[in-house]
Amino acid sequence: MRLKHTLAAGAAAALAALLVPLAATPAAAATPTTSDTVTATDWTFEGHMDIGWRIRPYSLDPINISLKDTASDGYAIGARLITNGDNGRIVWRMRTIPSGQATASWTTYASPGGYISSAYFEVCKIKVSTGVISYCQSSSVMSAPFDDSSV
Repeated sequence: MRLKHTLAAGAAAALAALLVPLAATPAAAATPTTSDTVTATDWTFEGHMDIGWRIRPYSLDPINISLKDTASDGYAIGARLITNGDNGRIVWRMRTIPSGQATASWTTYASPGGYISSAYFEVCKIKVSTGVISYCQSSSVMSAPFDDSSV
């Protein structure tokens, strides 16, 4: 009986020795992020993006997009990312809120292949009856929030 108690205590001590360092290890570093919000001058819509920047491979991941349509005016609201870099200017797919829906959010990524020098996004009003973009407002231009010149 004494042997079983000794083995159980030894196993518990060994398990504790493994688990305590795991609990004390800091979490993986968060992805460096830039953010901006675009609000219509007439307050009819708002768009926000949080853009995570990665070096290897060059990508924007994650990209968190949120849109808010505050007017019942026959327009849908959309947001699209624009990147500049080794592969030129890329206008990514528009994400839209269907007419009548007040808010929406998405998580996505952009991996254009090659260096990304800057990114920004546009929030656009789209006429529901025609699908034509009425106008867009742009965010500020964002660059990587770290020095990647030595990479």
